Amino acid sequence: MIAIIKLRAAILLFCIKNMKAKTIIELINLSTNLYMLTKDEDVVNRISKLATTGKEKISELYENISEAGEGQLMEMLMRKAAEAKIELEHRISEFVIESYDKLKIAHTNEIKRLEDEINNLKTELALTEARVVNLEAKY
Repeated sequence: MIAIIKLRAAILLFCIKNMKAKTIIELINLSTNLYMLTKDEDVVNRISKLATTGKEKISELYENISEAGEGQLMEMLMRKAAEAKIELEHRISEFVIESYDKLKIAHTNEIKRLEDEINNLKTELALTEARVVNLEAKY
């Protein structure tokens, strides 16, 4: 718990120094969002697990570097960089989706899906009204 509080304080100080916040409300909002994220132990545990995994992969890469030749080393580094880019994009998208869910922010995909559903319902309503008018005309 103390580590979480220290992490929040360090992040907040970094943001205050580097963000040049326009108002105190932005800082309070940022602090609240950081608090909500650090309050969730799953996120904190996941970050620490990722850090541990990263350290292990770096040590594994260092061992491979010492064993491989220069040509193989460059190929391996290029391949690892491409894999890391793909994995980073995937993890960032997972984290953003998870953060949106936790902070209750509507995701653009959800907004688009709801707009499509509204348009479908409007079309269905228009067809139903046309059927009612047609039935009224018959009777």
